Amino acid sequence: MASTAHADILTAYDGVEELSSFSTQELAEYRAGLLERTAGQTTFIAERLRPGAAALEVGSGNGRLLIDLARRGAIARGVGLEVAESRVAFAQEWAASSDLDTVRFLCADALTQPYEPAGAALCITGTFAYFDAIQPGGGGTVLAKLCQALPPAGMLVLEIYPHPSWRRLLEETGDGTLRLWHELPPEDPWRFYLSELHLDRDSQILTHRKTFIHRTSGEIDDSRCEHLRLYDGPSVTTALAEAGFGDVDLFGDWTGKPHEPSDELLIAVARAQG
Repeated sequence: MASTAHADILTAYDGVEELSSFSTQELAEYRAGLLERTAGQTTFIAERLRPGAAALEVGSGNGRLLIDLARRGAIARGVGLEVAESRVAFAQEWAASSDLDTVRFLCADALTQPYEPAGAALCITGTFAYFDAIQPGGGGTVLAKLCQALPPAGMLVLEIYPHPSWRRLLEETGDGTLRLWHELPPEDPWRFYLSELHLDRDSQILTHRKTFIHRTSGEIDDSRCEHLRLYDGPSVTTALAEAGFGDVDLFGDWTGKPHEPSDELLIAVARAQG
């Protein structure tokens, strides 16, 4: 499972956001859209950061979070770790063209890469759930490394998708397998999105195979698959405690609403215990 999960992540994300695929105007518009999507996350995190904090982000993707935090002056410096080379290149060019020399992006495996000391650690857009699928116990490994990189009371922010509606449906099936389909909005070039889900009840690893059907050509893209651990409030709180974190607060969205078991989003804020 570990090698398959890792290969599937690389297949899904490497080559995404190649700079050569954008015109100058398209790149500017795309970045503006990313910042708009990130605004709520940035505000939530910035309000909880200590002044002059250095931030470490695991799974930094296209760099949008660290870049927005730096633009707002919410962090003194930032380092992002990301496994997809194309996304690292996108983030590096964005930071350079924005004169943000206080943020850096590295192409690195978060399970093996040494972490630089930081005042705050971030892992958003569900990235944390991939580590247990890549390597059994991988989530705990990453949390322990993050705790060691932080000072006492240093803040960690995790964003997790617990998928409670999928979990309820999967629990009703005899073999833990579920097939769903959705029709996508008219502006999307793909018309249908099919999901085949399988939950290993012992490990709580969800395998999600995705098939897209093109709106006009009928092309079928069935190359995408992801493997992720389904965390919920109690299990992520336990994992954080085992890694050395405490003072855990759980939220159901980026406005700061307290988390409910039915929420499709779970944001955990924890502090390293010194």
